[in-house]
Amino acid sequence: METDAQAGGSAAAPPLETGRVTPPMRPQPDVSRLRSGASALGRRRGDLLPLFVLVALLVCFTAASAAFLTQDNLFNVLRQTSVLLIVASGTTFIILQGSIDLSMGAVVTLTGITSAILLRDTDIGLLVIPAALLVGLLAGLVNGLTFAYLKVPSFLVTLGTQFALIGVGLLLSKGASVVIDNESVIVLASGTTIGEVPNIALWAVGVYLISIGIARYTIFGRYVYAIGGGERVAALSGVSVRRYKLLAFGLAGLLAGLGGLLLASRVQAGTPGMGDSLLLDSIAAVVIGGTALTGGIGGPARTLIGVLIIGILSNGLNILAVDPRLQLVIKGLIVIVAVVITTDRAKIGVIK
Repeated sequence: METDAQAGGSAAAPPLETGRVTPPMRPQPDVSRLRSGASALGRRRGDLLPLFVLVALLVCFTAASAAFLTQDNLFNVLRQTSVLLIVASGTTFIILQGSIDLSMGAVVTLTGITSAILLRDTDIGLLVIPAALLVGLLAGLVNGLTFAYLKVPSFLVTLGTQFALIGVGLLLSKGASVVIDNESVIVLASGTTIGEVPNIALWAVGVYLISIGIARYTIFGRYVYAIGGGERVAALSGVSVRRYKLLAFGLAGLLAGLGGLLLASRVQAGTPGMGDSLLLDSIAAVVIGGTALTGGIGGPARTLIGVLIIGILSNGLNILAVDPRLQLVIKGLIVIVAVVITTDRAKIGVIK
């Protein structure tokens, strides 16, 4: 009879006993864990970097000028950064969802001019506050509707809106400043109610805290993070992406409207171009604070550090009499560095 090996022709013979002992395998390092730890360390450094920059600016300007670290100058910094904090808090939600808004400065200008004209030509007093908020909200909703429902890129939508709103402001003001002489509104920003702290700073702190609460503890805030983290995943999970994009632009416009009213109250006039500097400064503050332009990372809590960096940098350079044109160069370079640090390149397939 044939054996099994002869019949099959392919059966393997059992291994020969050689008497050797196979050495135990060395444990291999968990590469995925090492990579996640390295990325976590990188994120931690990125979170702390804005704080280090802020401290470094404080130390440098204090050493360079005795006029910097004084009570009067610190209150001046509060006044200068309050409107920026309000506008940047709204801009944060736009950037968190991975979009951009280039019309914030124009919204501030239009609401400032509109508020000044209403106070000049009518006797509505504090009713100008809801009027300014309504103008800002409508501008934001126009941006949001065009972007979310007509599917036009946010960059193009808000760029066009910016020019349109600037034109409307020039038509309303006829290219001239509109002076405000209503004390009931001027006190909103220029007066003080708690010690010597400016009222405008109290408005800014209130908006900042509310923005943090919205981002952390509301469905709207969680969905904004979800859209920025992965829009397709959010949509497949049942999130009404278009609705929350619209709400984010509406909220940003609302806060820009408040910022325009307070800025006009502080300078006691509505002037063409009064919000121009807020376009670069608001985006810069959000990005420098640690909110990534790719969306899903950061939040309003971090925006405060970016606002303080921008405000202290501008104030310190002014005290040192640095050329304003050179200041723009410095700010632009800082924004580039901040974008390089905060951008989540894992979301970007091809750079064009």
